[in-house]
Amino acid sequence: MRLADILTGSRIVASPIAVWLILTDQSNAAYYLFAAAAVTDLLDGYAARRSKKLAAYGPTFDGISDFILVYPTIFAIAIKGHGFWLLIAGLLSIAFIIPVMGLISKKKGALTIPHLDTPILAAFVYTTIMVHIIDWKYAEILLLVGVLVTLYTGSKYIFYLRKT
Repeated sequence: MRLADILTGSRIVASPIAVWLILTDQSNAAYYLFAAAAVTDLLDGYAARRSKKLAAYGPTFDGISDFILVYPTIFAIAIKGHGFWLLIAGLLSIAFIIPVMGLISKKKGALTIPHLDTPILAAFVYTTIMVHIIDWKYAEILLLVGVLVTLYTGSKYIFYLRKT
């Protein structure tokens, strides 16, 4: 097993724990756990490139683990009443991401999750979720910036889809 796979898998393990921490009003612990899990998203790609043992499933596994970390956490924040607009933005992004990824995968002939400027997007998404976990009073402003970055990244996926 590659170090990159362990780091990626750790996000899947962290997700239900972060959700439980949020739902049991342990927001500081949830904040730090989510932050640690977010850092693994940066480290797994670095570890994969350094190991020179590229796995065909790597980008897909990474995308799925990101999804498993992000969306249950967003739902837990919304259940606690701290992130209505975060939930709306998350649901709208799913409504966009799933059809576009489906079309890209159909053209490629297999499940494919291309990574186009995703470190920038991930930084905004993870930071926005983290400030919602601790219910920071300016979280909605950061969410607005995150939506703009998401729209930019989404346009890159549309152009990628048109080129393939």
